[in-house]
Amino acid sequence: MTTTTPADSDLTTLFTVPVPAPAVDRQESAEVYADLRRLQVRLGEKRPLITDPARLRSLLELCAISDPRLFHAMFLHHCMTIGTALDKGAAPQDIAALASGEWIGAALMNETGCGNSSTTVRTEARYDPATGDFVLHTPDPAAAKGPANVGLDAVARLAVVSARLLTGGTDRGTALFLVALRDGNGPCPGIAIEPLPPTAPLPLDYATVRFDHVRVPRARWLADGARISADGSFHDPLGTADARTRRSLDMARFCWGAVSAGLAAAARAGTALALAHARRRTTADRLAGPTVALDHLNQQRLLFGATAQALAATTVARRATHRSWHIPPGGGHGNGPAGSVLRELALAKVTAGTLSEAALTRCRSAAGAAALFSLGRVSNYQAFAQVFTSAGGDNRMLLLDAAWTMATKKDYRPPDETSAPDDHIRLLRARERLLHRELTAHLAGPAGTAPDFDTWNRRTGTAEHFALAHTARTTAETLHEKWRISAPGPARTPGLLAELYHLHCLEQIDAHSGWYLAQGLLTTRHVLALPRQADETCRRLAPHAGALTELLEVPSPLLDGPLRPIGPSRTPTPAGRREST
Repeated sequence: MTTTTPADSDLTTLFTVPVPAPAVDRQESAEVYADLRRLQVRLGEKRPLITDPARLRSLLELCAISDPRLFHAMFLHHCMTIGTALDKGAAPQDIAALASGEWIGAALMNETGCGNSSTTVRTEARYDPATGDFVLHTPDPAAAKGPANVGLDAVARLAVVSARLLTGGTDRGTALFLVALRDGNGPCPGIAIEPLPPTAPLPLDYATVRFDHVRVPRARWLADGARISADGSFHDPLGTADARTRRSLDMARFCWGAVSAGLAAAARAGTALALAHARRRTTADRLAGPTVALDHLNQQRLLFGATAQALAATTVARRATHRSWHIPPGGGHGNGPAGSVLRELALAKVTAGTLSEAALTRCRSAAGAAALFSLGRVSNYQAFAQVFTSAGGDNRMLLLDAAWTMATKKDYRPPDETSAPDDHIRLLRARERLLHRELTAHLAGPAGTAPDFDTWNRRTGTAEHFALAHTARTTAETLHEKWRISAPGPARTPGLLAELYHLHCLEQIDAHSGWYLAQGLLTTRHVLALPRQADETCRRLAPHAGALTELLEVPSPLLDGPLRPIGPSRTPTPAGRREST
């Protein structure tokens, strides 16, 4: 079937002729790495920043607010490279060179032929008993590492690289190595770095990397307690190749902590900008005449809901950061976090990212065209959040993996709603428990064996809903603890946080009101009352829009400087209206 008339064929040819891809802005990418080094100098830190998690988190939050590209380079350097190097027992001189900025770090885990899966890497690291070194090799183009932001010339890069460790012809699982990719003169011998076309959401010097029998010194094997004896025999305290692979892949936790913090910070900044814009912008209402935008109830629902989501993302992220970046004293002994801890850290990344993207989407909607121009940062933050829906571990895959372990392992028990501290959490616990029951019914194979692919595949929709219900419940419990019981700050802060908690939970329940009705957990009257209760909460919050902006903790020098919207802000009247069109 043709979709054009014959007369249109000449137009079609205009678009079938290859068009050269736009060139990567090398100067802008170079400035990102120069900024990274300038920050390192101005901080004056000689020890790795990741050894002070609170300070590093604050630094990454500010980077995410000021320039998401800088955040990306910073977290890969300080968290994924230095954090992993410390955790897996790198040589002190390599850690010192990274901490000083002499080398800028990178992480090469994914391979182009396997999407973003790091469990089936095909890059090989063969042990050479004659020299005691390793030979790193890319067996075919599909095993090239990437995409990785290592394409810029004249920037010395030292990367954590994952590869199948082979000794004596035996696969020992996925191991990690520190590999010098390039110095000031270009790529190191045996390393081919091929630049990729630019990408709009987070533009950096992306490239693919291939290794052609590259020699890696034994000192740069991140052995993590494993060793190779003089006679060539291999010893690993973890016991199996699968266990070693799982331990190598737990370096993702350094990413999860950073990404959670960065996305939450961007959501707070975007919400602060949108709130200020709505307090400043005047609309021509057909009923009330000139009216501040935030007087309209639909603006309040968007922006106060975004405030609750941004602050919830922040609470989840900050709770996870310390555990994500914890390195046992000494490091390099194979003693990583338990599987249940890694699961919750992965879900923290999903939760913070989902809440942040939702908040920024609401801000983008509330700001209208201004989000593309005078408030362009809101759209930039939204794109930043969308990137990490897949980057740093695809959210859907993390949810399914978490659901699998909670359905098949013994380290999870469904929650008991009878002990819930309030009705919101009681309902959220009930949803999680019932979805777990639905997922696990008839899941096990014969004689209690693990389910086969077809059995699990038919239940992946339920599995995703269950994992999301788990994150909704644990988030609400965290907010109840932090916002309602132990809320810090000025006298009015606990009251505002309590209202935001109420609004957040109402929206979580309303999103699945049909399910709650079908399960008999809510009546029709309760379901119909949910939007009205959210409206009433927004009306109570409306006079405190300025205080809500303060709760977002975007430093005033940034709001008054680079992020500042032009014009005075005003507080809306308590009585919200729905905006006329």
